Amino acid sequence: MRESRLMQLQYATAAAALVLVAVHLLMQGVLVPYSTAISFDRVLAVYKDGVDVSLLEILLIVVVAHGFNGVRIILLELRQTRSWTTWVSRGALIAAAGTIAYGTRTILLAVLGAPS
Repeated sequence: MRESRLMQLQYATAAAALVLVAVHLLMQGVLVPYSTAISFDRVLAVYKDGVDVSLLEILLIVVVAHGFNGVRIILLELRQTRSWTTWVSRGALIAAAGTIAYGTRTILLAVLGAPS
């Protein structure tokens, strides 16, 4: 992917993350008292609601994409050889995919009722 497209992705994920984090905090810390929001039963109840769990999955993807693309950009500023760029880009993609997979696994375990 061209570098200009990756920078557009960085800006778009930053804007999306601002909105999604604000909605998440509003739903979990403002509309519901914080002491209630962090109780184990309430946290599991969030995973049972389709809207909440969808928001969490989208938030996961957006924040991970933004974070690993940002780290990739910082590392590319250190060196700018072709092999370094290739390794950093591939490494960031693999790390982001692994983080999203693990986060999705956690969400699925909660949705399917694995924690007791």
